[in-house]
Amino acid sequence: MKKLALIILIVLNSLNTLTQKWLKTLGYPNRDDYAWDMIETYDKGYFIAAGYNSNRGWNIKTDINANSLWNENIIYSPIISPSFVVQDSVGNLYSCGFVVVDGLQFPFVAKFNQCSEKEWCKILYDPSYDLAGAAMDLLINENNQIIVLVYLQNQEQIDQIFLFCFNENGQFLWKYPYASKNNYPYIGNALGRNLYEFSDIYLISGYCYWPFPDDLTHLFIRPFFIGIDTEFNEKWILPYAVPDSVFGEAYSVVNLNDSVFMSVGERWLEGYNANSLIMFFTDSGIELGFNQINNEDVGQNIDFNVIREIAKFDDSLYISPCYLGINNELFYGEFVYNSSGDLIKDSIRANYFGTSLILKSIDNNFLIEVGVKESTGHEDICLYKINQNLEMVPFDTNQYTYDSLCPEPIPSGTINLGDCDLITDIGEIPSPKEYYESIKKIPVTAYPNPASSEITLAFQNTDHHKNMMLECYNIYGQQVHTEKIWKGQQQTKLDLHGWGKGLYFAVVKSDGTLAGSVRFIRQ
Repeated sequence: MKKLALIILIVLNSLNTLTQKWLKTLGYPNRDDYAWDMIETYDKGYFIAAGYNSNRGWNIKTDINANSLWNENIIYSPIISPSFVVQDSVGNLYSCGFVVVDGLQFPFVAKFNQCSEKEWCKILYDPSYDLAGAAMDLLINENNQIIVLVYLQNQEQIDQIFLFCFNENGQFLWKYPYASKNNYPYIGNALGRNLYEFSDIYLISGYCYWPFPDDLTHLFIRPFFIGIDTEFNEKWILPYAVPDSVFGEAYSVVNLNDSVFMSVGERWLEGYNANSLIMFFTDSGIELGFNQINNEDVGQNIDFNVIREIAKFDDSLYISPCYLGINNELFYGEFVYNSSGDLIKDSIRANYFGTSLILKSIDNNFLIEVGVKESTGHEDICLYKINQNLEMVPFDTNQYTYDSLCPEPIPSGTINLGDCDLITDIGEIPSPKEYYESIKKIPVTAYPNPASSEITLAFQNTDHHKNMMLECYNIYGQQVHTEKIWKGQQQTKLDLHGWGKGLYFAVVKSDGTLAGSVRFIRQ
């Protein structure tokens, strides 16, 4: 049974809803609450993947004005950190992060249905990676596969960045390492933070340690990208701006067109100093240069400025939440800038802290998440929504129906992931090449064989094919039967009355190409 949990909403500027500015704080008193990820849901609400007290998960569903609809405490003993979330076209949610098993940290991925009930959960357990492990990001591709970006680390640091693939039912399909030290012997301590799918390429952004071209003995932290084709083959890796002494990390990526991408991150400078970094590269992994937002461009007494998230403001401008050091104090706000790094607008807001998130909402405004302190010093989640003038907008007064895909109201409560499936045979999972080669064919079996009056033909892999036809031929090559095979169909039965005795061939074609066959005898 789920236990009802009370979420305390601290509402700032408590004026009438018609005039109140869009600003909300979510959290429990005297508890540290923080957000890792947020998405806009199918019903114009928001879902926040959050955590509390550093070792517990907290899923929050709100309406369009951040009023809590329900929330779930996600527990796993002793530690869990669900960090990232996506929603599919029918309202299911997929979450990932890490749990601690036997004192070691391992990735997990879970599916929750439209009613926030756990469908499945997988812990990716490989004790040979005994230093760290976490699922860093995930997406659902056009084939409804769940692609999970995974970080695994051990003393050898040979393979650290992985993609793991699951189907909607939680079946582990394939895994593959990228930027392996076996292929790039000078790479060190590589981490992928973000995973993106564009029209014909997947991109991973993050950082790695990489040497200068003329000194291969010393490694330095670099912004880093990996390009992967649609069959999940590694196309290239790109430690960024190595000859230019650019040290730092890469975060969010957007596409400028079909072949050029822009990423934001941070460039570490000498001392307690950093600049926001804007990088450009092609789908072939070729650098096109970089710009940065210098501290002096922001204002006086700026110790550092950093952006990590990006949203498109319009066709030529971009908006990012930023955090700044001003006279040794931390401030937050937003930058509107162009690809040259020129600041067009900015807004600096005090009293916030933590890593901020941004989401362009369906109403063309921008939802931003930051941390805010309680009077007791504990942390809460602060959400505010701004327009293109960086002004807080009024709350939405329209009426919406939420969680319409669930037949019953969703209660708040607790979800225990203690019964997650522990996948211990990770080393035996096929590569993408092996997996996709295996599903190109449609194995066909026939039983009983020989048969007299009726025979069953069973098929595999039909959910991966389209335009399938079953054709049956006698020993003379004459076609005696044909029928359509539907996507996902597993078998069909044939009435053999009227068929002469002898040998027959059943073939299955996919898009006109032979994909599988079987011989059977009518006796």
